[in-house]
Parts: sequence; structure tokens; C-alpha cells
Amino acid sequence: MTLSAKPDHCRLIIEPAPLSGSRNMAIDEALLESAANQESCTLRWYQWNQPTISLGYFQKNEAEDSAEIWKDLPRVRRLSGGGAILHHHELTYSFSLPGCHPLAKSPPELYVAIHQPIIDVLAAHGLQVQFRGVSFRSKSEPFLCFGRGDERDLICQGQKILGSAQRRRRGAIVQHGSLLLLTSEHATDFPGLLNLTDQVARYQNQFLEALTVDFSHAISHALELPLESQILTDEERSQAESLEKEKYTADTWTSRK
Repeated sequence: MTLSAKPDHCRLIIEPAPLSGSRNMAIDEALLESAANQESCTLRWYQWNQPTISLGYFQKNEAEDSAEIWKDLPRVRRLSGGGAILHHHELTYSFSLPGCHPLAKSPPELYVAIHQPIIDVLAAHGLQVQFRGVSFRSKSEPFLCFGRGDERDLICQGQKILGSAQRRRRGAIVQHGSLLLLTSEHATDFPGLLNLTDQVARYQNQFLEALTVDFSHAISHALELPLESQILTDEERSQAESLEKEKYTADTWTSRK
């Protein structure tokens, strides 16, 4: 690929095992750096090895009236903004795009470009979701992201089941988001997609793997970017390890707001 030319393919990385919150966020930042420096495009799917709260970039590190419920859960601060997410029974993606791609210059369009294929794939699996279509804000925003509302959220029966957030760096952009599949015992106010559709029994590895593959191909087709299954480069792995150690596991980062 010639630098400053629109990427001609997208790397696909599907993590083989759940990872810690600090490692997941460190890898996402390393992939954003690759998008900015190497002009690479990467779609990554991952899960979390234990229930974890990720804080939005600008968010205070406090759980307000729910501190007792979440006091023993690990926390990590994201690069992206928005409210906290309690990552538990979900699929999480990140999509890193260099500044030379037209969608990197239009963040709202990037949300739609990723969310619409997800809608289509879920419909093919008999799961009907849609864009919220309207945004709402309050003076005191809920601590958790799934209590907030943006027009590009995906909802089922009026309940938010997917939300995404972005971060830009030197023209490149990373967008990551969480598809809530089952209700977590740590956040019972937010039903998962399979709870809402009475299909809890489908939450098995085979189903999650099928969704991941179908989502990937649908996104690739929608963006006209052929997929190439890969793993992190040695440089990305080394950078992620350094970021995890020096930043994402540090109290100075997590509690800095």
C-alpha cells in the first residue's frame, strides 16, 4: 500500500481468548498508532476475561450511588469518551482507520458505516435491532454508557444493546463498541439482546464465533475493504505491552479525572 493512498484491505484480528481490560485498551491504542503511522486499517474482535468497567476518557473515576455494587470490579480508562461500560456478556470490536480514508474525516458516518452491517447480520440471525434515531442528554448523565442515548445507538424493544465511541489521533481514528448480549448481574437494569428476544440459550461459543465472522464480512463488504486475517505485528505487540504496563494499569491514568 502506498502511503497516503486509501487502504486497499483491512486486517482482521479475532482474539482467540478473552483478555484483561488493560490489555484490550492497550492493543486498541497500538492499532490507532498503526493507523496513524503506517496507514493500516484493522478490524478487531475481542472479549474480556472478567467483568470490567471501562471509564470514558473525560469521566471521573467514581461509581456514585452504585459504588458498593462495583467496588471489586477492575477498572480501566479508555482513550474514547462517553460513559462507563460494564463489559461482561458481550462482543466488543474496534475499528482503526487511517486519515487517508474518507470515513476518517466524517466520524458520524463511520458510526453508521459500522452499525448498519451489524443490524443486517443480526436480522439474518432472527434478531431485530434498529438505530435509536434520536439523542437525549440530561444535566447529570448516568454513570454507565448504556443509560445514555445517542441517535446512532442500536436498540431492541427500546433498550440500548450497542453503543460505540471514537478517538482521533493525527487524522487517524479508532472506533470501538460493545454489543450487549446478556444481562450482567452487575448491571441488571440493562437487558442484553438475547434476554430481550428470549433467546438466552443461544449464548454459546459457536454462536459468538458465527456472529463475529458474519459481522466481519458484512463490514468488509459495506466498506469495500477486503479482509486479511492477521495477528498483531511484533511492533504492535511490543507497543501494547509497554502501554499496558506504563499507562493502562497505572492508577495515575485510571484515576486522573
